[in-house]
Amino acid sequence: MEIKVSPTSSRLLRISTEMFPERERFSAFREEFVRRILRMDVIDHSGGRPRADLTFMPLGPVAVGTLAGTSSEFVREKHHLKDGSDDFRLNIVETGPVRFAQAGQERTCDSGGAYFADHGRPEWALGPGGRMRNVAVRAAALKTLVPHPEDLVGHTVKPGPALRLLDGYLRSLTSIKEPPPPELAPIIGVHLLDLVAAALGPTAEAKEIVAKRGLRAARLRAILAEIAERFSNPNFDLDHVAGTLGLSRRYVQQLLEETGKSFTEHLVERRLQRSHSMLTDRRCLHLPIVDVAFEAGFGDVAHFHRVFRRRFGDTPSAVRAAATGPEPK
Repeated sequence: MEIKVSPTSSRLLRISTEMFPERERFSAFREEFVRRILRMDVIDHSGGRPRADLTFMPLGPVAVGTLAGTSSEFVREKHHLKDGSDDFRLNIVETGPVRFAQAGQERTCDSGGAYFADHGRPEWALGPGGRMRNVAVRAAALKTLVPHPEDLVGHTVKPGPALRLLDGYLRSLTSIKEPPPPELAPIIGVHLLDLVAAALGPTAEAKEIVAKRGLRAARLRAILAEIAERFSNPNFDLDHVAGTLGLSRRYVQQLLEETGKSFTEHLVERRLQRSHSMLTDRRCLHLPIVDVAFEAGFGDVAHFHRVFRRRFGDTPSAVRAAATGPEPK
């Protein structure tokens, strides 16, 4: 059972009520984004001071998103179904409880839990405000791995390792500033598909595929995403990655060995690239080199000078001078 992936356009869309004029902020947000793009409706429950921030990013067979804001009610009714979407969606609740209803079921999902929805049916959800992450999956793709996913619609999903890993992966993906390269996006999407299937319960035939293709690869990418996001924190270490993703130190090390670099080598390379970028940027000329080192995540300036020269063949001050001219006195 193979899912073919090919390069596709990837984009990262960020929408906020703050983007619209204050007087018509919520109505414009509802009309221009929620109704027109999400094909839903939204009702404000904030008491007159609504705010909503959303992200959306398609990744091959899936799309990921976040919703953060004040208390609101989202409704998808029969007339919204004309878009023909039959995607399934797994919603992970960070701030609960969220009340939701679909397929004749009305339930409550608490913080840290998740619930499963079908975009091809009417649905309703009311949250207290806060944050939620979700991943939408094409029905045809999910059905290759999960038997009768339509039977799970309107139900909460039991917490477990796969759901925790998926949530950590979504946190990393939706916090990046730029979308992944087009050739990488659908591959990440397949990993996310596998994690959704693992959280819901794959078929016996698909379990081996998910284990081999999805979980291990997704864990590796989640580790690399954590490093990419947190490297500038001088206190960031292997224990942080392992704890965030719910993995053992040794397993993190084993996965990174497949890349040909250790955790420390990945971390130092990220910091070196950041410092090199700052040293060759005229906008950073006012920063002393020691501040550049600290900004990039290095806590030991002597170590920074040593590894920088080994990596780039010259001292930080020489690299800065060559790229920007003499430093102003």
